[in-house]
Amino acid sequence: MTPAATGPGVGPSGGDSVPNARTALAWTRTGLALLGSALLAIRVVVDRFGPLTAAFAVVALPLAVVVLVGAGRRYRSARAALSTQVRLPDGRLPAGVAILLVVLAVTELAFVLSG
Repeated sequence: MTPAATGPGVGPSGGDSVPNARTALAWTRTGLALLGSALLAIRVVVDRFGPLTAAFAVVALPLAVVVLVGAGRRYRSARAALSTQVRLPDGRLPAGVAILLVVLAVTELAFVLSG
């Protein structure tokens, strides 16, 4: 093990781990990327789809914020699970990301196919 991965307060007995922190940062970056992608998609399609863009915004923006908030909650629950040996977090956050990616893909596909 590397020195960064050992020491007091790190690992299941200390309640935190380096991989858990890296995973939390990855989820945060994913949430920020999804939020930026949703805002960019809204900017790109608003001229062509007008009011329909509002429906996309109502779905995509809250989902992106849920991913951002869920990243922090997932980190805290994984940290607690690692220190108490209980079950790790469920798959709701990955499911939310998958739904948002499908919504983004369908919107952009509609934009491309509309000319």
